[in-house]
Amino acid sequence: MKRVLAVGVLLASVWGGAGHAETLRFSSFEPPAAYVTSKVLTPWAEKVAAASKGTLDIQMFAGGTLGRSPAQQLKLVEDGVADIAWVIPGYTPGRFDEGTVAELPFLVDGSHKGSLVMWKMVEDGHFKGDYEKFKLLCVCVSTPAFVGATQEINEPTDMSGLKMRAPGPTQLAVLEAVGAVPVGGITAANLAESLSRGLISGSLIEWSASETFKANEVLTHYNTAALGATPMLVLMNKARYEALPAEARAAIDAHSGAYFSDYFGKEFDAYVAAARQRIIEKFNPKVVEPDDQAVDVWKAAVAPATEKWIADRDNGKALYDAFRDALSAVAAAD
Repeated sequence: MKRVLAVGVLLASVWGGAGHAETLRFSSFEPPAAYVTSKVLTPWAEKVAAASKGTLDIQMFAGGTLGRSPAQQLKLVEDGVADIAWVIPGYTPGRFDEGTVAELPFLVDGSHKGSLVMWKMVEDGHFKGDYEKFKLLCVCVSTPAFVGATQEINEPTDMSGLKMRAPGPTQLAVLEAVGAVPVGGITAANLAESLSRGLISGSLIEWSASETFKANEVLTHYNTAALGATPMLVLMNKARYEALPAEARAAIDAHSGAYFSDYFGKEFDAYVAAARQRIIEKFNPKVVEPDDQAVDVWKAAVAPATEKWIADRDNGKALYDAFRDALSAVAAAD
């Protein structure tokens, strides 16, 4: 049974005319009650609708009601099936490639600062290509992913020969660098089942994804070495945006870009901290927090993945340096 969560309320014109609201379809692959959908995307849509002077009605289609797979979300917007979608670029390799710099290990240390940096990279003209084909509402990242496994992982050599999942090519290369057997093509929604069936021994993951997709019910060990964040986007069909009334575009603009990335990052960091606490209290997994010496071992082990990412792109070194500079600038301004 399809479930549609309507989050935008049709606002009648208060000036006596018969106002007409444009309906925008917002797609999320997450269940309606999942945190990002219910506590970040839905409130954002409500704020935009309320600010639109009666010109917008935004409806959230959660739980994959427009398209179940995370990999479908980008195409839904391109084809006009959805007007807005929450997109994980790692599921469409080769698209939004510049942003995969955030997936490199030991760069991003939190969603808020990382998301501000991602938007700064857009503003400064470093992210082009696919980024220019859409109306970008939010360009953001998760907190850093780390190893979640069904057996103890203390150091990189413990991953040798293990089948491990990651959501995209950059993080799959990180797994390869530490001697794991990288497994792609497993979406977050299928992660818990794949772990339960023994198809994989673990995944690069962060606390919120572990909870949302019930991997926490299977994973027994975590090692929190920061092995790269997951880039995320909220984007809109550009032609649909440009066809909207001026009041509608203004409401979207006021709540997008730096505003949305800032809002998303703060909310995501808070949620991840709470999810971590819930997982530890309920499931009591073994959590390894690497000290400085252990982090140096991890950095040395995954360095080939960063080197490969840079070498595989004509502008790889320039993008990497620009991202690190932006991280420093955001940290200094904090």
